[in-house]
Amino acid sequence: MEYRELRTLEQAVNTRGSRLWTKMNDNSKSAKQREIFVQQNGGFFKQDGRYWIWVCPEDEQNGYWLINIHTNQKEFFSNMSKWAEEHGMTAVKVCELLNGKRKTYKGWTAVEQREVKETTGSHVKVKKKPPEKVAIMKSATFKNTKTNEICFVENIPEFAEARGLDKKSLYKVANGIEKSHKNYKLYNPLEIVEDSNSDK
Repeated sequence: MEYRELRTLEQAVNTRGSRLWTKMNDNSKSAKQREIFVQQNGGFFKQDGRYWIWVCPEDEQNGYWLINIHTNQKEFFSNMSKWAEEHGMTAVKVCELLNGKRKTYKGWTAVEQREVKETTGSHVKVKKKPPEKVAIMKSATFKNTKTNEICFVENIPEFAEARGLDKKSLYKVANGIEKSHKNYKLYNPLEIVEDSNSDK
């Protein structure tokens, strides 16, 4: 049986041009949208050039925060060795900041203390939930965009005949080839998250 991975929330919000990405980046109320999104889903947004990227809670827990004692500027990083090298430091000294064994180092101090290995290694990583998968088969779950009816269909040909639909078009919708057919589209639970972040 063939399976297809569903798009994760992280992919949906960080894919340039998607509905969620547009709300977070290219909207007059984007700042407020990002604030609401973080309240509902955790993590934080970091600026990358002109645009904003969402760092999910797992990546935030796997990363590190330091703050500059002169400017109060906070910086997040996931690669300790790389960040240390870019700032003229050593990863071992950064570890000592994070462990609380060193209060400051070259103008930086830890935002929070945490257990970090005494080498350039990191603490135990938090694993992300794997993407959900859907089977490509005769059954599918459709949503009627006009009535909001959600239909779990075990037999697409029978469903199509009963409702005056084209079974080939429904198969294309089920496999992600076409977006919709006569008000029926593939049901995506992530739309609930997207709609909760939209203007009402």
